[in-house]
Amino acid sequence: MSYTKISVFIFGNTESLKKALITNILGKDLSVLPMRKILKNTEIYENYTYEITCTPDFDIFCDDIKELFSKNSHSDMCLLVVEDGFSPENVGKQIDDLSKKTGKPREEFTVVLPPTYEPSDYCFKSCTIQQLFSELDKLAKHRQPESTDNSSGHGLQTMSNMPKTGGSHGKDSFTDPKKCLKRKHTGTTVNLVLLGMAGTGKSASGNTILGKKSFMSKPSSKPVTTEFQVAETEMNDLHVRVIDSPDIFDDDTEASVWDKHVKKCKQLCESEPCVYVLVMHVSRFTDCEKDIMEKLEKAFGREVKEKTVILFTRGDDLQQAKMSLKDFLHSCQPGLREIVEKCGNRCVLFENSRSSSQEVEKLIDTVIGLLE
Repeated sequence: MSYTKISVFIFGNTESLKKALITNILGKDLSVLPMRKILKNTEIYENYTYEITCTPDFDIFCDDIKELFSKNSHSDMCLLVVEDGFSPENVGKQIDDLSKKTGKPREEFTVVLPPTYEPSDYCFKSCTIQQLFSELDKLAKHRQPESTDNSSGHGLQTMSNMPKTGGSHGKDSFTDPKKCLKRKHTGTTVNLVLLGMAGTGKSASGNTILGKKSFMSKPSSKPVTTEFQVAETEMNDLHVRVIDSPDIFDDDTEASVWDKHVKKCKQLCESEPCVYVLVMHVSRFTDCEKDIMEKLEKAFGREVKEKTVILFTRGDDLQQAKMSLKDFLHSCQPGLREIVEKCGNRCVLFENSRSSSQEVEKLIDTVIGLLE
């Protein structure tokens, strides 16, 4: 007999936490599970029992959430994942916003608390990981048909009979998939190709990633980097080759020189996975950059956008303006917003004058995600 899968929608502003929860519910690393992408930034993971929809982070500007629920409002659970140290007031506002976007009453949203928290007198519905698994067990057992033929290998999975992802179904089982991915890619070499217009801070960003001054970087009225340079480092069990590049986007570059640069770049990347890091000045969007994606595709093929991360430099400019990266992306020029969307909203912010390990770690986490 057949039955309808348990439908779970997961919301939140931290992709790693959302995917950690999915990993624990489904009992397997996401890399081995079937996944289908719908709309712009929404992914669905499933097994024989559950269908879990991972919605975009709140700071990604797209209408996926609204569109999802306009097409299909059914869900057995709507879960909001929050970080350690969350603000109850902000979480309440997020639930109000979700209620407006989805048309669902706020009571239908349950906040999944971090492992060290217990349900309290919050202004929203909440549960621990253990309580969530208990509720999922009840749903699964209620959904199970009276006659179940397991000869095909498709038994209804509950949280109690599902393979463990680490520890018992309690605090220890809420594992971070980033750690799993880092272990999975131990010993892997990845090429990070720094691309961008002259003066955007490619070489300085390369030095920030490497944690040392390997590339020449100085104020200049003319390009400082005229040839490709390579430096290497070990980071999060990854062997990272940082490739600094000359400006290949200048419209005045001769065709023969452009061809030579592109050929050299491809040669440097041919033996290992490659992620393109498009470096852009956060306070400046020039006419030459408006068609930068077309130039990238011309050089490296149409699929290049699927392997590109945008790195904005001069992060202090936003800090002085009291703006977050999220605020900046919401208010930036439409042409720049289109570039960001084409690259899957993968953005990081650097301030190279005072490099931060958190900035570099966020970039590497994004790179690891792309390796998947």
